[in-house]
Amino acid sequence: MLHSAIPDELLGLKLHGDGLDELGLAAWYADEADGYAQVAGAEVGPLDALQEPCHANRFHAFRFLPQRQFECCLALGAASGREYAPLAGKVGRYIAIEPGRAFWRETIAGAPADYRAPSVTGVIDLPDGTCDLACSFGVLHHIANVGDVLCEVARVLKPGGWFVLREPITSLGDFRSPRPGLTRNERGIPHAMMDRLLAEAGFVIRHRRMVNFPGSREIPWKLGLKSAWDNPVVVRLDAVLAGLMSWNARYWRPRLIDKLAPRAVYWVVEKA
Repeated sequence: MLHSAIPDELLGLKLHGDGLDELGLAAWYADEADGYAQVAGAEVGPLDALQEPCHANRFHAFRFLPQRQFECCLALGAASGREYAPLAGKVGRYIAIEPGRAFWRETIAGAPADYRAPSVTGVIDLPDGTCDLACSFGVLHHIANVGDVLCEVARVLKPGGWFVLREPITSLGDFRSPRPGLTRNERGIPHAMMDRLLAEAGFVIRHRRMVNFPGSREIPWKLGLKSAWDNPVVVRLDAVLAGLMSWNARYWRPRLIDKLAPRAVYWVVEKA
């Protein structure tokens, strides 16, 4: 297919959902909330694998944080908080922004947790400089106004605060049509675009690593390894393969050769 026939949103030149007004954001929010409930309730197999990456989070991100105690961590889309297990004993308390009330609980990784529902516009109901750490794992690609949310995260972080995030960097297929196992509006965020959005929000990238090479989740899953991303051998093998093929990482991947590239990125950034 010629590039002229493909919309800019699929080519990664423009982010699908960017520029919506408040009514558009409300409609997007409703679609994603309903769609995620349906996906989460299905047996989606390897699509769940990135929700179990305790070792992957430690290896690709948490070990690059300063070795100190953090007073308060903002956890965007925290779900049950199991992804924060490697931070046990390093965080005083959590403020978790999570739409699924079934996930709400009193603690995350052994620390007190205050769960709150997100706002439609992405505004975080916290004073400036409340937190010294923030984390978001596979959440922002469900959100329409990514840049606005990144600015909100920067606002509620103290100067010198840290932000850890992981997001898919491909289109996740053609989001103009229904896709099995995905919500209606879900799409990845081009890695170069995320670099720019982070800089515009006031962050400095301290570490970035491409991950999730094709097969690194699916093959172990089929072999009976249900938590592939919590296995040190799988995590390291994936890092090697993703690094070797990082040159091929692009947003729109219609051909087989295009798919032989990492599908996600970890960022560890600091508020300037």
